[in-house]
This record gives sequence, C-alpha cells and structure tokens, in this order.
Amino acid sequence: MDIAKRPLTPEQKEEKNLLALDCYKLGAVLVLYQIMTYVFNYVYYLAVYIYYNGTFTLNVNEAMRYLRANEKIITSTSFRMAGNISVTFLSLTVAMLLMHIFFKGQLGGWMKPTKQGVRTGFLWAAPNHVVNMFSTMVVTFLVDMLSSGGITIPTSDFTIVQPSKAAVLLQIAYVIIAAPLIEEIIYRGMILSVLSKYGKTPAILLSALFFGLMHGNIPQAAGAFVGGLIYAVIAVESRSIVPSVILHMFNNLMAELGDLTQALGLKNSTDIVTIIMIAAAFVGLLTGLLCIRQLFIKEEHKLLTSAQVRMTVFSNPALIVCLCMYVATIISGLAKAN
Repeated sequence: MDIAKRPLTPEQKEEKNLLALDCYKLGAVLVLYQIMTYVFNYVYYLAVYIYYNGTFTLNVNEAMRYLRANEKIITSTSFRMAGNISVTFLSLTVAMLLMHIFFKGQLGGWMKPTKQGVRTGFLWAAPNHVVNMFSTMVVTFLVDMLSSGGITIPTSDFTIVQPSKAAVLLQIAYVIIAAPLIEEIIYRGMILSVLSKYGKTPAILLSALFFGLMHGNIPQAAGAFVGGLIYAVIAVESRSIVPSVILHMFNNLMAELGDLTQALGLKNSTDIVTIIMIAAAFVGLLTGLLCIRQLFIKEEHKLLTSAQVRMTVFSNPALIVCLCMYVATIISGLAKAN
C-alpha cells in the first residue's frame, strides 16, 4: 500500500490535529497583522492631517481629501517612510501579543542573538546577494517581455523623493533596519517557530511563499520568494532569525545603495555602487561555493511525513484566507496598472 494512503495511527492523528490547530492559530496571527496594517494606515493619515491642518478629526475621508489636495506631503519619502515604520511596528506589537497568547514563549528562543547566529548571517550575506542579483535579472527580463506585450507590471518604488537628511535617515531606518527586522519576526520567526517542529520543508515553503506574496507585486514577490527560501533554510537550521535578519538587512542595503548615494550627493556614486556590487558578488560566489552544503536541509524523523504536513498546512482555511489577502493585493495592483 502507498505510504501516503495508509491509515493514520492514533499518534499520527493526534499530531495532525495539533498541527491543524497550530495552523489555525498561526493563520489568525498573520491575518490580524494584515488587518492591523490597514487600520493603522488610516490612523496614520488622521495623525498627519491633525498635525498639518491643526484640526482634530476622526473622519478618514476628510483626512484623505486633505492629503490628496496636498500632494507634496503624501509623495515625500519622509511621509511614506515615517508611515511605514509606525504602521508596521504597531501592527507587529498587536500580532506579537496574540502570538504570546497562542504560543507562549515559543517565539522567544528564535529571537535570542548568538555568536554563531551572527557569524552565519555574515557568512551568507554575500552569497545571498549573488542569488538576489541573479533572480532580479531573471524577473526584470520577464517583466520587460510582458511590458513589450502591453502588460504593465507594477512594482514598488523606493526612490527618495524630496531628498533631505530626514528623508535619507527615515529611508535607512525603515528599508534597512525596521522592515528586515519586522518581516523576519513575522515570516521567519512566527511561521518557522510554529511549523518547523512538524517538518522543516513545509515550514520553509510556507514562509517563503507568504514572504514573497506580502510584497504586493509580482516582481518583488518572485525575487523575495527565492531569497525567502534561503532566509528560511538558514533560520530553520540555526533555529534563530538572527542570521536571516542580517541577510535581509544586507540585501536591502545593497538594493538601496544607488538611491542613497545619489540622495546624499556623493560624487561618482554610480562607480562606487558598481565597485561594491562587483566586490560583493565575487566574495559571494567564492563563499557560496565553499559553503553550499550548509543549505541542505537536515530533515528530522517526525510522526507525519513531509507530504502529510504539507497537505495539512496548505489546505488550512485560516492560512488560505491569509494567502488570499496577499493575492488580492497583487491582483488589485495589476488591475489598477492596466
């Protein structure tokens, strides 16, 4: 008889029920995080309106009309980055509170910094940069092909608008520090700490899939999925998000170098960025070839097979709801762009 079709033993049934329950609770945390980002976005709009207009209101439509009429405010990098930082940190706080209620202390061990975690992060920073460069080139090629066929593919633009010291500092604070930290806690820490005990491979796949889709557009989703696989493998093998936080921060730093050097007005900024990119790629290729075996997943024996865990995880209604929220955002962006 096919192993996948064999009746589950009582122990396996109990394990499957525990997994399903954990998926429901994890899905609730992830859905809540998404909902809170929408809620706190509107809270931020109200706060900005009150600050600039000097009038208190709880009417979101009134605040939105005012902000649209003052386009210089909402198009500035300072406005966008300050909003991103405040909204994501507040949303994370709510999600972590629910995470603590559902999974007491389970996430904490994954967030403790260790020397080994730091060393692993720095070891894989350059190789991960090489993978990101390659995936970016492939995605860019595909997007150009679709664009030539008349299909507009939206993407995120982190070009610094209305450059100033505050704008540059806020861009660094969010893109290079806050976003990697928050996203690693959510998409590596929470997902892997809950699911990897049932099976590393399904947990890694879900982590990378959600991480990619949450970017809200196809180009970033594709690149982030590939990078997310590396982040998740390293995190799950280290049982820590410290290495993936370092990888994520380094990756975002490299992606932002061009914009940051231009905004700071550095002479020969293009040459500087090119030299750094080439040097990082060379180091990354060499290091990656020497340490590639570290990316092999060491799956431990579990009561449920990887296929059984995968089926339970990817058919869970709560996680499907979360998945649909991410996909809806991508579809909405595509519809608006075309």
